[in-house]
Amino acid sequence: MFKFLLVAALVPAMTLAAVSFTACPNGAPTPASLTVNDCSGDVCTMTAGQAVNALATGIVSPIDSASATAHITVRLGGLDLGFVIPQELANACTVGIQGGCPLSAGTGFNYALFDDSLDVPARGVAVEIEVGLTGDGGVALGCLRFNAIIA
Repeated sequence: MFKFLLVAALVPAMTLAAVSFTACPNGAPTPASLTVNDCSGDVCTMTAGQAVNALATGIVSPIDSASATAHITVRLGGLDLGFVIPQELANACTVGIQGGCPLSAGTGFNYALFDDSLDVPARGVAVEIEVGLTGDGGVALGCLRFNAIIA
């Protein structure tokens, strides 16, 4: 099971490298940079059972929003593997957005993702991971996609 715990304060002070990412097709804002563990480049290799620390910085909210809901989608060969973020982790205002909500239109924010024990059924193959935030009225606050291999 893919279990993510979003904790802004727990992103470690280790040196993180930039990970290549693409915008989501919904036109949502993307961050200025993405770091995931010590990954760099086009494919991030993560180890099952190990912690995942990610930080997306410089996302600019397109709207004023009092809420932010996180979603994570994992795809294998374009097919959604069916991961649904647990309800208690979906509120990105309380867990993930540094400084919390409300968000102001045109103002940048950072989003941190911490998973203390990565567990994904698709191992040893390339997957696409999409992480997105939705605000008031269903407006996309931010979204990105990156490629990973879960070893």
